[in-house]
Amino acid sequence: MGKQAKEESLFVRHYRIIVIPLVYLLYLFSHFLLNPYDPDWYDTIDFDEWWRSTLMILIYCTIISEISLRLSSILNRWLPWNSHAISRVVIQFFLLIFFIFITYLLLNLGYIYCSPTLNSTLDIESKVDVWQSLLISINTGIFISVIHTGYFLIKNWKNSMMDAAELKLKAEQLERIASQAELEVLKMQLDPHFLFNNLSTLSELVVEDQKIAVKFIDHLALVYRYMLSNVRKNTIKLEEEIRFVQSYYYLIKERMGGKVDLVIDVPEEIQTNYLIAPIALQLLVENAVKHNSASKENPLHINIEIMDNYVVVRNNHQKLLVDIPSSKVGLSNIVDRYRLLSKKEVIVEFDNEIFEVKLPLLTKDKKKK
Repeated sequence: MGKQAKEESLFVRHYRIIVIPLVYLLYLFSHFLLNPYDPDWYDTIDFDEWWRSTLMILIYCTIISEISLRLSSILNRWLPWNSHAISRVVIQFFLLIFFIFITYLLLNLGYIYCSPTLNSTLDIESKVDVWQSLLISINTGIFISVIHTGYFLIKNWKNSMMDAAELKLKAEQLERIASQAELEVLKMQLDPHFLFNNLSTLSELVVEDQKIAVKFIDHLALVYRYMLSNVRKNTIKLEEEIRFVQSYYYLIKERMGGKVDLVIDVPEEIQTNYLIAPIALQLLVENAVKHNSASKENPLHINIEIMDNYVVVRNNHQKLLVDIPSSKVGLSNIVDRYRLLSKKEVIVEFDNEIFEVKLPLLTKDKKKK
């Protein structure tokens, strides 16, 4: 809002400096074009008369310029250029002509009233001057309308170019961040420790219960398939991300048993109608498991819920006896992606008992909201 007010202030300031002299020159030039053989153009200059005429014309030009500014300001509120461009051009054009004509009429009536020496009836030359002045008033209205329309077109073109440049920059940033996220996910999945844990769990299940082993393989396949197909996307449906987290949690549960408890409390309506950055919830769940101790006596509780248009991932903070080195790239990657996808920021809150991350919900029709 401050930027818009500044632009309007600059427009008004430059408008007065430039338009009033131009309207004055247009007024004289139009008079000359309509009647180039008027003897007044070639007579010896009477400086007293010239100053009076110049002053009156300048007053006239200043008044109609101010009227055009006020009219433009009012129409900006009731008929903005961006949403009613054609209607704005037509209405502003006719209103300007109308007000300019009324202004000219009032000034001339005042001039006649203040000049009792003038005849009550106009001669043919005076009538011609009146009609010429009416034409000049119309010409002036067209000129000022062109200025306002030109200003809108230039401003709109400049804003469009800036928006296009900003979108291009954000697309490049998203591409870079998505590439970084892809590398991090692939690195995590190809981590020998990750593969060893899951393959060890799978080998044990094959011996103990083949049905559970088959189910484990299905969930493991879903995890890999989801990551490979969605990691490069900017957004994805919340319900898809939750299904992915459930498959990922199944792998954790089979490996760690009741040491980790995941509760997802997200209404189906929210899941189907909102979007989220892909892999975001999974990274937060994975970080919770990685950086907290978990045992049957003191299980790790992870909750995913909705709060004030945020999807909240919360876990109890149970410090490890030996800290695991972390680059914190996963969390910073989520923050960077949301900075480009939403006006709302990712909120991270923690203390000695709770670690909580809030991710803004994104809408389908307008992702940056």
